[in-house]
Amino acid sequence: MNVPILGAVRTPSSMQVPELPHDEQNTLDKLLRQYVQKLTRNRLRQTYYDHKNLLKDLGIAIPPDMVNIDMVLGWPAKAVDGLARRNKLDGFVIPGGSSLDMGIDAMWNANSMDVEAPQAHTSAYIHSCAFVATTKGDVESGEPDVLITTRSAMSGTALWDRRRRRISAMLAIVDTSEDGLPTLVVMYLPDVVITMTKYTLGWHVDRRKHGLKRVPVELLVHKPHLERPFGSSRISRPVMALADAALRTAVRMEVSAEFYSSPQRWIMGADESMFVDENGNLKSQWQAIMGRLWAAGRNEDGELPQVGTFAASSPQPHSDQLRTYATLFSGETTIPVGSLGVVQDNPSSAEAIHAAKEDLLIEAEYCNQGFGTTWVKSVLTGLQIRENRAEIPDEWRTLRSKWRNPATMSQASAGDFVVKLLQAYPELKNSAVGLEMMGWDETTVARAMADMQRAQLGTRVDGIINASRQVTDPNVIALASKRSPEQGVPDALAD
Repeated sequence: MNVPILGAVRTPSSMQVPELPHDEQNTLDKLLRQYVQKLTRNRLRQTYYDHKNLLKDLGIAIPPDMVNIDMVLGWPAKAVDGLARRNKLDGFVIPGGSSLDMGIDAMWNANSMDVEAPQAHTSAYIHSCAFVATTKGDVESGEPDVLITTRSAMSGTALWDRRRRRISAMLAIVDTSEDGLPTLVVMYLPDVVITMTKYTLGWHVDRRKHGLKRVPVELLVHKPHLERPFGSSRISRPVMALADAALRTAVRMEVSAEFYSSPQRWIMGADESMFVDENGNLKSQWQAIMGRLWAAGRNEDGELPQVGTFAASSPQPHSDQLRTYATLFSGETTIPVGSLGVVQDNPSSAEAIHAAKEDLLIEAEYCNQGFGTTWVKSVLTGLQIRENRAEIPDEWRTLRSKWRNPATMSQASAGDFVVKLLQAYPELKNSAVGLEMMGWDETTVARAMADMQRAQLGTRVDGIINASRQVTDPNVIALASKRSPEQGVPDALAD
């Protein structure tokens, strides 16, 4: 399978499929035109994320021979990954129920969403959005009964219904030919999922109807607003401009270091023979600097040549300028300056480090809220498909996503916080909430709760046994002795 159209140069603006009705063909054309329109900007942002953005030389300070110097800057990727690493989805919760009992955990694990979901978050940050499709799987071919598929904006696009506040149609390019033209395309509509496969003789169409009455695709979006329902990229225009400026500064710093390491010298009154080799060929600058130039003799008039050195410029102004760009980049992306490789003169205190991350933590919590809504809708669609329900039951609508604290508190701070919480609310002592606030993952919390339940059960059994041994009433003892273990009475009570 080829990567969908990432490097295509012949992306079509239309795709004629004879088997499609007129209205579906119009929808396909509209989706494909929108995809092609957005593809150039999506490719550009992907280039910045992959550290492949080229140097934009201004043609002033960098010598022509050093324009093609291999220099990269990873700040745009840091703007994405620095936030994405704080979006830690830790499952789903429902009041009075369990995601395990509802089968959500099994569905989630069957689709490897612990690996897939973080990738979808990263893609949404790069291209402003990603797509989550939930459909019935082909069990006979090895797929799970409910198939959850994530799509990048590099391989898909969608139409937005502002009135219903949801997607009205979605196009996914699953596979392409060697030259990048689509060969496997899926179009999601409110009543049917259409799979179009390109063969030598034309297109083959496979239609699978569903009863959801909506497109089984949810939008995973970063920073949406009323004018941009598909959101905005973390690699914004200011981010790209600052990255270009910082990259030029890094190249100028490298050029300055070369000249600083080999200062320019001048010589007056030198004989021409000092600059040619034994064959009469003109020496290179490095040969002149490292060779006989240092053993210059007197000229024919008996005078010694005058030798001097031009003062080399310091690279300090370039490093100061790079620090300034890092500060501007930090203000634009909320990434702390220290995470961009800029070391402060004085070590920061714990309070200062937390304050530097405050804006990033607020951004992470905001994104968690939007992402969580998308994942809950996708999971509910999966339950609806699996249970073959026409509508989502009201009792399911209380399902919510659960996220870990993006602040990543230290164990000491988390423990102190939980102790104070239990002192204020002692009824939470036997609840999993306190353990979750310790920063433990779902598996560790489940193991700890099981161990505590076993310990409590053992304590209760011991209490019952001790209480039975302290009974002195002859009537109670006589009744207890008449019962047997087969009647459901423990052996200890019978004794």
